[in-house]
Amino acid sequence: MTTSVPHTVTHHSPQSADGNLPSVTRSESPTPGRFPALGSGPGTALLWAGSRLALIVMLYAQPKVWSDVGYYFANVDALRQTWLARTLVEYPTPVVWLLRVPHMVSGSDPAVYLAAFVTLMVLFDAVLTGWLWARGRDVRSSAAVYWMLFSFLIGPLIFSRFDLVTAVFAGGALLLVSRFPAVSGALVAAGAALKLWPALLITALWGERRRRLATWVGFALTGLTLLVASLLKGGLARLLSPLAWQSGRGLQIESVLATPAMLNLALRPGHDEIHFSDYKAFEIFGAGVPTMLMVASAATVAGGLAILALGTRAWLSRGHDLRSAALIMVAVVGIMIVTNKTLSPQYVIWLGAPLAVLTLVGGGHRTGDRWLLGLGLVLALCTQVIFPFTYKWIVDVGPGVGRTLATLLLTVRNAGLVGFTVLAYVLAWSSLGRPHPSPEPLDASTVTAS
Repeated sequence: MTTSVPHTVTHHSPQSADGNLPSVTRSESPTPGRFPALGSGPGTALLWAGSRLALIVMLYAQPKVWSDVGYYFANVDALRQTWLARTLVEYPTPVVWLLRVPHMVSGSDPAVYLAAFVTLMVLFDAVLTGWLWARGRDVRSSAAVYWMLFSFLIGPLIFSRFDLVTAVFAGGALLLVSRFPAVSGALVAAGAALKLWPALLITALWGERRRRLATWVGFALTGLTLLVASLLKGGLARLLSPLAWQSGRGLQIESVLATPAMLNLALRPGHDEIHFSDYKAFEIFGAGVPTMLMVASAATVAGGLAILALGTRAWLSRGHDLRSAALIMVAVVGIMIVTNKTLSPQYVIWLGAPLAVLTLVGGGHRTGDRWLLGLGLVLALCTQVIFPFTYKWIVDVGPGVGRTLATLLLTVRNAGLVGFTVLAYVLAWSSLGRPHPSPEPLDASTVTAS
């Protein structure tokens, strides 16, 4: 398959023995050149080990960051008394099974549970990093480095939330869609079993028409298996409890739709209030909040229609490559974040894996892609600055310069999320309009030097 990459370095590719040009024209990405020592396995491994050690040290130095792990432990440790039907009801049932894995090592010791949980997340991270490095040749270091940089900018939060697992499943689904579409579909279903919304990522896997059936079979069989297992183990009420929990939640302070109320709180103290709600989140309350909740409902519907339109365009296309698939996935994740009435800092983790795959297929060659990749890093950094570093200024300190500055940063981050999502959607939509000489999705491993 021939891939057209604009902005390539002008030079003549060597001819093959039969006088024909190689199937993929060599182009030199500026990104790998910045990390020449990382093309080797030892160099990448050294960077990964150093950055991950730093994240773990940062995590243990900030109890607020790993407080959720303590919450996981308390619920899993009490499972024999509370039973599955009343344990972590805000999450799908398979989440409880996942969180029991570190408990098998720790027993009733919370400190050991924390260490085991972090170790499990580090292993997931290592798998994705190694996978990104192993795929392709010229571009492998840039993809792995992008993921390592993105996750480092997110901060130690990445190892204290199971959202990392969802991100790894999403990245794996993209990396496998060409060769093993059934497994790719299964990974999306597994991600949906943990967070529900990743089911929408199936729209990114429709690149090659003759492999769509396998993708759907993998997705449906895995999803149905987990659904039946959840129903048998926890019952119908437990199966539906995450939906009921989500519908009852208020306007979380970090959400995009809470931004006007948060600005009003910072600039006009006394008109709105922040409380830690029964839904275990900081939510804002005030006269204008009910209106914003209605706007959030409308935004969710609009976002769903936008995803439906993009998915339909992908389905009707002659076939699209892995770049388009990665862009679709980024756009879908972005829409789910910006149109939701809730937004926790770990949600931004979801963007990292598809962005890294985008670099794997030469995303650094296109201006729009470069902007998207760069903005993704900025959003990751802003998210870490907001939580944990300035979060207390918003929820604890009260009116003052600290809250105002932190709220302004939150506003900038949320505006960036909106711009990022619009850009991702436009890029994904336009990429599906380009004719491809073959419906075969571009396998990242074929992007090599000729």
